[in-house]
Amino acid sequence: MSKKVPEYLNYFLYDCLDWDKRYSTKSMFWWYAIYKDAKVFSIFVDDIIFFKVWDNNRNDYEKYNSKPFTYTKKSGIVWVMSYYELPEDILENRDELEVWIEKSLQVESKTKSKTKSKKDIDLDKNILEYLLKIPKWKVTTYKILWDKFGVHPRRIASVMRYNKNPEIYPCYKVVSNSLDVSGYSAYDWVDTKIYLLEKDWVKIVDGKVLIDCVFW
Repeated sequence: MSKKVPEYLNYFLYDCLDWDKRYSTKSMFWWYAIYKDAKVFSIFVDDIIFFKVWDNNRNDYEKYNSKPFTYTKKSGIVWVMSYYELPEDILENRDELEVWIEKSLQVESKTKSKTKSKKDIDLDKNILEYLLKIPKWKVTTYKILWDKFGVHPRRIASVMRYNKNPEIYPCYKVVSNSLDVSGYSAYDWVDTKIYLLEKDWVKIVDGKVLIDCVFW
């Protein structure tokens, strides 16, 4: 049985956005991701709409005293996410809402100032496709990947971060070299990454993947 979409989220999609076919939403455990043209720009948590924010649009939210989304991990550490609550004034103004959506969509692309060569594009694709070879109960590490593909570790991290299809290419299966479960770039939440790994039967103890779960 599919999860019932909250009434307020339906209001945002059907009333505020007129259910434009470019928009879609997907349930992600206790929250929802909201997309435009298959790109995430917003999340919906506990009846609050948050938009993706960075240097290009943070001032817009601060003028409204909008606060970032935070959540508390099991360890008690409070994480501040790069999503800010959407001001109600903007929610009720369709033209202005479209502007704010576009700014949130630019958050990811703003860091991509260089056009990649076909060689780089092919390499990125090969790295992502390698993730499909990892058995369900296994993970890999950044070091294993950079050794295998002969690239700088930052390149591996960048490929994981800008994976546009995390539902297809399981970037959550890449953990730190110390086997700590580090951040899940697709939605910024470590708890989400842990959930997905445990769903794949990966053994995790005190935030670390057991060595016998590593795919060499």
